[in-house]
Amino acid sequence: MKLDKIGIWSEIKLDIIKEYASAFTTIMRKQDWCRGYAYIDAFAGAGVHIRRKTGELIPGSPWNALEIANPFTEYHYIDIDKKKTEILERLAPENFNIKIYLGDCNEILAKKIFPTLQNKSKKRALCFFDPYGLHLYWETIIEAAKLRTTEIFLNFPLMDMNRNVLHKDLISADPDQIERMNKFCGSEDWQEILYRKGKDLFGDTYQMKIGSNVQLGKWFMSDRLQKAAGFKFVPEPVLMRNSKGGPLFFLFFATYNETGNKIVSEIFNKYRKYL
Repeated sequence: MKLDKIGIWSEIKLDIIKEYASAFTTIMRKQDWCRGYAYIDAFAGAGVHIRRKTGELIPGSPWNALEIANPFTEYHYIDIDKKKTEILERLAPENFNIKIYLGDCNEILAKKIFPTLQNKSKKRALCFFDPYGLHLYWETIIEAAKLRTTEIFLNFPLMDMNRNVLHKDLISADPDQIERMNKFCGSEDWQEILYRKGKDLFGDTYQMKIGSNVQLGKWFMSDRLQKAAGFKFVPEPVLMRNSKGGPLFFLFFATYNETGNKIVSEIFNKYRKYL
């Protein structure tokens, strides 16, 4: 099958996740009360990528999580593409507790994984949401937040949003794409953040874009992840841009854990100098 080609910003994203995953397990393995700690990759892909500049194969987030010094006690890898899950199954080492799921992560998380991570389980989890586009539902983020056992990284896919939804005039966007954005954000308020309604000289209605991607990111951080989902700590996200300065994605982190917040804030700040 054709593997995904990734650029430097995606590699930095993978490095950030791996660095925090290593810190996470190092801390959790010392907690006597903890009965296990899970790594969840909700859009796992094939587990390997192609470096765009050189054509080299490089490990993706599923394999990075297996290579840290102190492994997680369980791994959950999900993808909707059968060919990608088949590659995961062929390459998965037998000496790790790995479960691979074929299907929609929103359904699989709600039915099969999150129920095992209730507070009474005395487990903790790190969940990475790296959607290819607007394929993640807000309800899934809410369910992760309700657990209070699970920290999340979220790739906020600005490139897909800008291409398919956030047109200069929102009226020109496909209504189905607008609904996808609503389901991702769990709210229609993003329209008020980014657009102003009006009528032109002929009386036709328009919704002209006046807000920026930075404003959208700040709104999602404060209004959605903090207020609506209830995560206690959401550090300022990292904004990745392409070589021309165009926004690619925000990388968010959300947690109830003060130590996790401190560590990720330091990691984010370390990598900002490359952006």
